[in-house]
Amino acid sequence: MITILDGFVDEPSCFGVPPYISPYARYIAGAIKDAGQDYEYLTIEQWRKRGKIKGNILIILAGAIVPGKYLRAMPISLNEIKQLSHFKGIKILMGSAALFGLGQGGGRSPVKIDKFFDYTAYLDGDAFIYDFLNGIVQQRRRKKEEWRRWAIRGAELVRHHPDFPQPLIAEIETYRGCVRWFNGGCSFCMEPSFGRPVMRNEKDIIEEVKKLKQLGVKNFRLGCQSCFFSYKAIGIGKSDRPKPNPNAIKRLLEGINKIGVDILHIDNANPAIISTWEKEAREIAEYIVRYASPGNVAAFGMESADEVVIKENNLNAKPDEVMKAIEIINDVGREGGSNGMPYFLPGLNILFGLKGESNETYIKNYKFLKEVYEKDLWLRRINIRQVVDLKGNKVKVNNQKFKEFKNKVNREINQPMLKKILPYGSILRNVYLELNLGNATYGRQIGTYPILVYLPYKTEINRFVNVKIYDHGFRSISAIEYPFNINKASYSQLKNIPKISPKLAAKIVKMKPVKINEIKNLMKDMAEWFTAE
Repeated sequence: MITILDGFVDEPSCFGVPPYISPYARYIAGAIKDAGQDYEYLTIEQWRKRGKIKGNILIILAGAIVPGKYLRAMPISLNEIKQLSHFKGIKILMGSAALFGLGQGGGRSPVKIDKFFDYTAYLDGDAFIYDFLNGIVQQRRRKKEEWRRWAIRGAELVRHHPDFPQPLIAEIETYRGCVRWFNGGCSFCMEPSFGRPVMRNEKDIIEEVKKLKQLGVKNFRLGCQSCFFSYKAIGIGKSDRPKPNPNAIKRLLEGINKIGVDILHIDNANPAIISTWEKEAREIAEYIVRYASPGNVAAFGMESADEVVIKENNLNAKPDEVMKAIEIINDVGREGGSNGMPYFLPGLNILFGLKGESNETYIKNYKFLKEVYEKDLWLRRINIRQVVDLKGNKVKVNNQKFKEFKNKVNREINQPMLKKILPYGSILRNVYLELNLGNATYGRQIGTYPILVYLPYKTEINRFVNVKIYDHGFRSISAIEYPFNINKASYSQLKNIPKISPKLAAKIVKMKPVKINEIKNLMKDMAEWFTAE
């Protein structure tokens, strides 16, 4: 028996921390099945509860290269790797942790962990295990036909994931690598190391989604690529800004849409591609609005608005190009969708710890964000973090200055912008309640970069609700279920709802069952938020 232990990946172009499941885990399962063997699949969270590994071969998939904050799951830690090194059978390391080491958070270099394993798959783990089970030990990339075959054969793995069928999101890979590989790409990024981009065929991607849908998966993200707008672009290798291919992207999105999935989102986009090829980019953005789901986000890797840093680190785009790309996506995708979120907005990544940084970098980054806000352009999220050094280019960051910058952006940009995107009284639909913490409940809509929803009372989780917003944090909103059934609420729930004092909560409990007209007398300005039925 072979055990696949999913330690979760979080890479520049791939999510694998729940509720996401990475494609890598599925490919590994497909390769094992293709070699005539069987497997057991466990997430690191399941192992933490169970503490045992079956079988005689242990595969650990790991690669949290991008440091993140997670609601209810954490990638595998170094201490856990050490614990698992006592497994008596054969131990094989796969994922980006094999090539770069285990991520230790922003600003810190990954730690090499090869010594804890019998074998390390530096290239494609699925190809390694397939060969290994056939008596060959070698490092190689999967072939295109293997890619197609293993994606289908390994799809069944999703049924073993604790988030299946909801709120699981299957991360789907459209291509590997970066169109800027030939000039080295961004100084900090792992994507150029894959070499020339290898594009999957639309039919293969659609078939994989179809198979996963048949198995019960409802939510998908085309997230495993460095730039969605560069999928099957024209002139790859001739220019670091190849011309987008709207027809290929239309075929892909339309084909998936016809399958009938609940959620279809994308992820990364290079703002330089969008601003350089405005006509084609607008067409693609319109297809995303038409065929995908509301709440979609194109994460722009601006990284810095400082021209010195841009040049020193060979970054994607200049500030004026990023601004133009933000304007284009806002123009096409800002309208509200059925779930209460805009159809399609840009997000922005800003990195610190890059070569050439100075005090001016903080000033220029803030000035850029302030200009976005003053132009009344919307960013779904601004991700500010310290770079993880993969290539020996580490630059020390002044932590105090970094924290002050983040706090200033949160106060002066993030929160007021969030109030514009989701004003007081807005309704968000299909929020999945995931976690009780203290006397509160947390949830999110399913999709890419969903807004965190805080309910000020404890309620049943693992269900979908609609909510109405009454307050805004820096990157989250506070809300109550809508409409809120006052007769089904407990005293502890009622007293934590805004504008319901403990005294009024006690009065309502004594009055139950409350009638609709009584709610109007009790609540006045918030009466329409509640129901008695």
